[in-house]
Amino acid sequence: MMKNLLLSALFVALAAITGCSLPKINVLNDPLSADEHVKLGVAYRSQGKNDLARDQFRTAVERDKKHAKAWSLLGEAAFFLQDYPESEKAYRKAIDLDRSNGDLYNNLAWVLVARGERLDKARELVHQAIGLTPDHRPYYLDTLGVILLTEGRTAEAVTALEESVRTIPPDQRQFLAEAYLHLAEAYRAAGDATRAQEAEHSAEKLNQPNAN
Repeated sequence: MMKNLLLSALFVALAAITGCSLPKINVLNDPLSADEHVKLGVAYRSQGKNDLARDQFRTAVERDKKHAKAWSLLGEAAFFLQDYPESEKAYRKAIDLDRSNGDLYNNLAWVLVARGERLDKARELVHQAIGLTPDHRPYYLDTLGVILLTEGRTAEAVTALEESVRTIPPDQRQFLAEAYLHLAEAYRAAGDATRAQEAEHSAEKLNQPNAN
């Protein structure tokens, strides 16, 4: 940075002496730190610009390959862009750097569900998540219920999802609504249309802007 400032000052002085216009100076060094790229990526993500957010998170991990949060956010952005191979790679990197974070294991499980493969591994990841971060068990049970339903283990899926909707805090309306929708799918798979409709109605109420 100091070298660039000195060069700029030198060019200004030469221009003043010779009467020439200033040359265009291209500074190739990225002045932003990994943390700053992460903040910029988060800002893009809040605007729904996941492609731009992913670019920033990619740059962040290039600058600091041990930045667990940047890897996690890269995994999330890639997931929303349906780039599941990159998402899986990013979450695995994040887990290598932060092995005690249950959310990372849970998110990686969702990637495997989206890819429709290694569901047994996805179940294992959710159980690891529950062991590591038991406070988030209600959310992880939603993930587990979806995995079990995908595997055709309908009764087990219903059990997991019923516990999930009972224990997700009421103020977490978005997560609770998603869990109710998954429960509706499980009820329908079990042949219980009435309870499926009730679960869907609960999700609709939670998704209303002014719902209490």
